[in-house]
Amino acid sequence: MKKILFALALSLVINNSIFAGTVGGERPDRSPSWVGSVVNKIEDIIIKKAKEVVKTEKKVEKASPKKGWFGGKSEKQKLQKRLDSEENELKNCLSSKPTNSKSNYVKHIVKTKEEAYNDSNRPNNEVIELSFSLENINTIIKKYEERVTRNPSNYDIAIEYYETYLICLKCLIDMHTEFISSASNDYLRMIEDNKKKILNQISEITKELPNKTNSENIELLKNNKEYLETLLVALDEAKVTLASQKKWAEDNLPKLKERKSTTETTLNTARITKDVSGLVTGIKAKFESLQVSMPPLIMFKMDESKLKSK
Repeated sequence: MKKILFALALSLVINNSIFAGTVGGERPDRSPSWVGSVVNKIEDIIIKKAKEVVKTEKKVEKASPKKGWFGGKSEKQKLQKRLDSEENELKNCLSSKPTNSKSNYVKHIVKTKEEAYNDSNRPNNEVIELSFSLENINTIIKKYEERVTRNPSNYDIAIEYYETYLICLKCLIDMHTEFISSASNDYLRMIEDNKKKILNQISEITKELPNKTNSENIELLKNNKEYLETLLVALDEAKVTLASQKKWAEDNLPKLKERKSTTETTLNTARITKDVSGLVTGIKAKFESLQVSMPPLIMFKMDESKLKSK
């Protein structure tokens, strides 16, 4: 019985990719340790990664699409694969714990498949990753604002600022879109699937109870049924919370896309005119206006003690 109940409390989104460390909800934290942060802070790592992505992106645009010998990958295809990997690593960095963050939110890291049986934090983790990304980009903006203020006519610094900001925005838009899709499909489906399993198990226990004569077995079945009913309520609450998390991401998305469009237009103009006067203001205030309160987190944790007979 315990084994059956344990299986019912599976993570809302267990799948093979959960341990890859490259998908929303399970991205690895790239923030340096306390010692390492003296030399490198996460925002500096993000800027370095963003510049690498921008550089590779430009190479992809210029690369030849012609197939290699005997139908091998073209130069463009090879560079695109590298770009995808670099963008994914940039997302890992963006979603890492910000330096000197005042946030109390902590990601729950699942290290083994065994631990995943008692995990339901994937949606929460993904929301926290988005929140961390917003905070990290805000810090990056402030760093560049200081550099631009000291060098208002420096074309290279201003262009680097906008290119870094733009690629981070693209990643953040992707991450929001991915979470909305997961909340609409994977997370919701897993909640519903687990509800069905629990309802079936409750039905089986209800049928089995009248046939039991041993008081200890009867008490154990009643305890298990009670726990399953509590778990069912928790899943219904998780479903409501997931909807509010999804709405939070949906509300952010159009604002991010609008900023991306404006930034692209301004950057293209500056590249043509070599005039950076229009680049040095506006980003900070507009991005700070995007900061919104975090949505509620799903509270759903299995209590093993309830599986044991009294």
